[in-house]
Amino acid sequence: MAKLTGANIDAEIDRLAEQYKEILSKEPHSMAERFAQVMMFKEPDRMPVFMQIHDHAAKIAGIKLKEMCIDPKMALYAALYAGVRYELDFVSNAADAYNFEAEALGAKMLYPEDSFPVILEPLIKEPSDLEKVEIPDLSEAGRVPYLIKGNKLKQEKLGEAGGLPFAVGCAPWSLAVQLRGFNNLIKDIRKNPQFAHRLLDFSNDVIEEFIKTQKREMGSESLFPVLADAFSCIPPTSPQIVYDYVIPHTADLIKRLGMAWWAGGFPIVQIPGWEQIVEDVIMKSGTFVGTIGMLESDWMPPEKIKEISNRLHKPWLFGIRAGLISGGTPSEIENYVKRTIKILGPGGGCMLLGDQIPRDTPPENLQTFVKSIKKYGKYPISIK
Repeated sequence: MAKLTGANIDAEIDRLAEQYKEILSKEPHSMAERFAQVMMFKEPDRMPVFMQIHDHAAKIAGIKLKEMCIDPKMALYAALYAGVRYELDFVSNAADAYNFEAEALGAKMLYPEDSFPVILEPLIKEPSDLEKVEIPDLSEAGRVPYLIKGNKLKQEKLGEAGGLPFAVGCAPWSLAVQLRGFNNLIKDIRKNPQFAHRLLDFSNDVIEEFIKTQKREMGSESLFPVLADAFSCIPPTSPQIVYDYVIPHTADLIKRLGMAWWAGGFPIVQIPGWEQIVEDVIMKSGTFVGTIGMLESDWMPPEKIKEISNRLHKPWLFGIRAGLISGGTPSEIENYVKRTIKILGPGGGCMLLGDQIPRDTPPENLQTFVKSIKKYGKYPISIK
């Protein structure tokens, strides 16, 4: 692996881009085609391979995660490096989905060498601080230029091979948490619920402008909004908060955007009535697809998810837990993928998600995960 410098990174990106396009050229269908077909409850040639692999990608590419989060060329280099090594269907260079809006509004950030950026302190320390925060020109604020430059660079280097055109952003609950702090927001709900709703309304204004900025800067109204909302998971958020705060404000934002994919709001522990909560979250929020980041899917049996998905006719991304992918043996990973695809695969509508692959995941485990989806995910599903 060549040592990256300012002088050779462009050439290295070009080299990897050509290798990646060569890999995809041998496939009968593109990621976008496979994804669209499965999400419409149809069966393409096989289930697509979809992974959140940013942290691990930085490590195997030999760069610091900090570099990936501040330099769009480094981000694309790492994404392509992982895409070529593991022959992924899709590469994503948007490593950090949770901090763009808060940072653009003025939140102070810390950039560790080998972890994602973190917010040092709440931007809105007191309810009165909300009146002082204005939405800036988001095309120039914080790291939004990094995101725009990275997406344009990916489009330039990969074209249609770049896959699905997403516009990333927080969902309202997670942005409110970023701006106010989780504990403060919970206290607001108890002592000042009117302010909590105002903060969530403001969050929606910010996110809507952020999505519009990405579409405008990319010159494309077809960018599909993906709203990251891991903070809305149960726990730490309670079912009552999900019903009273998360769902209403998320539904309002999705109505504003027209359509969106909301990644959040599902229970990850066994609590009474979890199936009904899942159904309500999907239907009342208006989200396009059932999914969740940071999901321990063992708590949500694939048999039940398949039944809900088919009955509601809502497509589903089923997260394969990071602990299995990083800590399991290759045979354990293959057997789990095989069993899960046997349940979820027939008739389309469901696909697997490699969920937030840990930095130190053994490469052979990831290779097994990818090969197992490609092997057992061939349609029609015929697993004994």
